[in-house]
Amino acid sequence: METAKTLPQSKDRLLNTCFLLFCLCLMDALFTDLGLRNGHIQESNPFVRYIYDLSIVLFYFVKLSLPFFLFTLMRFVKPSSNLKNLIVIAIIVYVVVISIHISWIVIMTAFI
Repeated sequence: METAKTLPQSKDRLLNTCFLLFCLCLMDALFTDLGLRNGHIQESNPFVRYIYDLSIVLFYFVKLSLPFFLFTLMRFVKPSSNLKNLIVIAIIVYVVVISIHISWIVIMTAFI
């Protein structure tokens, strides 16, 4: 059970976690854009592929708006444990995705 003294620290930790999620999302968007522009990868998500083909600015907006919205929302609501778990799962997924991006960058660099 949290006391009034520990609540700000916990909220700050959650905001930092949301910021980490935003940074990972930004890295994913940058690496995806780099790979698509250079023809090294193909976007496997049909919705994201459609957005990217429509507008690169819209692609970045969509990719970054969801974690930004979550980051903003966390400042005003008391998060539940389910929400915290979902954020942790999202971070794990993004770490895996970033690892895949880094692996294809290393592979493409080795063969060029």
